[in-house]
Amino acid sequence: MKTWLVAALAAAGVFALACILVIGRNPLQQAVVLGSADRAFHSHRLNVLLLGYQDDEGNSDSLILAHLDIDRRIATLVSIPRDTWVEIPGHGYQKINSAIGFGGPALSAKIVSALVGAPIDATIAVQPEGAKALVDAMGGMNVAVDRDMDYDDNAGNLHIHLKAGEQYLTGGQVLEFVRFRHDAESDWGRVRRQQIVLKALIDQLGAPQNWVKLPQILKLARSDVKTNLGDAQVAALLQIYRGVPSDNVRTFTLPARAAYVGDASVVIVDARWARFLGRLLFSKSDPPQNPVLVANATGITAWNKKLVAALRGGGWNVPTFIDEPVRDATAVAGSDDAAAFLAKTLGVPRTAAKGTTLVIGRDYAPVQD
Repeated sequence: MKTWLVAALAAAGVFALACILVIGRNPLQQAVVLGSADRAFHSHRLNVLLLGYQDDEGNSDSLILAHLDIDRRIATLVSIPRDTWVEIPGHGYQKINSAIGFGGPALSAKIVSALVGAPIDATIAVQPEGAKALVDAMGGMNVAVDRDMDYDDNAGNLHIHLKAGEQYLTGGQVLEFVRFRHDAESDWGRVRRQQIVLKALIDQLGAPQNWVKLPQILKLARSDVKTNLGDAQVAALLQIYRGVPSDNVRTFTLPARAAYVGDASVVIVDARWARFLGRLLFSKSDPPQNPVLVANATGITAWNKKLVAALRGGGWNVPTFIDEPVRDATAVAGSDDAAAFLAKTLGVPRTAAKGTTLVIGRDYAPVQD
C-alpha cells in the first residue's frame, strides 16, 4: 500500500490531522484555551513538511511543503518530486526521498529548507498502514477521475480499472487512482492526482457528518503518525482550519524536469524558482500589500495561473494577471514597496511607473516537463 494517501490525509488542511492527534483529550476545549496562534506558535505563518514514508524501505514516497497563512486561513501545498536530485550532507548527491532513511524527518526538513531557502517549523511523517481503511471509515471519497484507467500487474498484485468522471470511490479505488502512472504523464501525473485527492479530502473532512467519525479514524491512524507539533499546537490548528473553504487550499508543484544521472532516473528542480518561491511563498512575514499585476511573457500559457496561485498563497495582493507576447527579459515596473521587493528578489531591472507590474520573460521561464 502506497504512502501518499496517509500523507494526503495529513496534508488535507492539517486541521484533520490535528483532530486525529488530540481527540480523546477534549481537543475543542484545548483549542478554546490554547488555540491562539500567538500562544501556540508565536507566528501567524507556518511552514510544515508533510512526509509519507515506509519505515522498512527508508525513503519517503511523498513530500509536500505546506505554507499555512493563519490570519487568512489559507493553506498552500507545494509538492516536491520524490526523485529530486539533491546533496545530502555526509552522503553525497541522492534522491531527496532517501533523506528520511539517513536522518529521519529532521534531515528531510533540513534538505527541503535548503532547497527553497526558507525555514521549516514542523514535520508530520505518516506511514501507509490503514490508508485504505481511513478512506473507508469516511464512507469513501468523492473524486473526479480524469481519465479511463486500465492496468494489470499480476506480479505486483496491482489491478486498476476506473472510468473517467466524478464518482464516489472506496479506499481501495482511491489507492488505484493515485498509483496509476501508466500514461504519458508517468510520475508527474501521480503528483497531479495527489493534489486532486488533497482537494477532495479537504471538502470531505470539512463536512460535519465526518467529524463524528474522527474517533474511528483516530484508532486507525494514531500509530502511523509522527510529528514534532505539540498537542496545544495541533489543537490551535484544528480551531483555525476547521471548516476552511476548499478554495482556500491551493496546490503547486516545484518546476522541474526529468533527467538521468548515470542509469538513475532523477528530477532536476529549477533552482531559481525554488528559491524565488521560497522568498515569495514561504516567508515568515507579510509581503507588501501594494496591488501587483502579473504579466506572463514566457510563452508558457499555463504558468501565469500557477504563479498567481503561489503569490496569493504567500499573501500577495494579485488582483489579476494577463498574457503578453513573448519577451526575452523579465522586468518590474513600479515605484512602491512591492515593486522594489520583487525587483530585488528576482535581480531584474525596475522602471518607475504608477502601480506595480511583474513581467515574467523567457529568461525566467520555468524549466519543467
